[in-house]
Amino acid sequence: MDRLGAWNVARRYEKRSLLIAINLVAGLSIFFFGYDQGVMGGVNGTRHYAETMGFGYWDASKGLVHVSKPLLEGGIVAVYYLPGTLFGAFLGGWFGDRYGRIKTIGVASAWAIVGATLQCSAQNAKWMFCARTLNGIGTGILNAITPVWATETAEHTSRGQFVSIEFTLNIFGVVAAYWIE
Repeated sequence: MDRLGAWNVARRYEKRSLLIAINLVAGLSIFFFGYDQGVMGGVNGTRHYAETMGFGYWDASKGLVHVSKPLLEGGIVAVYYLPGTLFGAFLGGWFGDRYGRIKTIGVASAWAIVGATLQCSAQNAKWMFCARTLNGIGTGILNAITPVWATETAEHTSRGQFVSIEFTLNIFGVVAAYWIE
């Protein structure tokens, strides 16, 4: 018996309960992709973040952040997607085919957690660029693998439903981030 046997959900659940467990994991992965998108939209407008990253300053007369380096601000946001999630999606397809979907999801989750931790602790723009890129790679792997995993395990009559639910959860992630803000 392999060492990961206790973690293998296929040995604990069958049919409908297994599909629900798989789609909960897949949905949560996609939800947090949307959540990250929404959080960065709110963070960019905060005084402390703009000053720490060096792309803006607080304008007391207007009561808002004045962005003096829009390219830097946009670069911090964009580096998550390109090269981050794009490279992660390509890497995820290869890694998933080679090592299996479940192991790939585990590695990508750990990778994304490390990237998110680095983002939370960033003290300057260079640090944030690296952290966003690393988090983007982990998220890209997850976004490439989880929908495939969910559709591979679903019955042919429910594949479209599962995929549409997952990407609706992406939008709910953005909405949740905006609502919490």
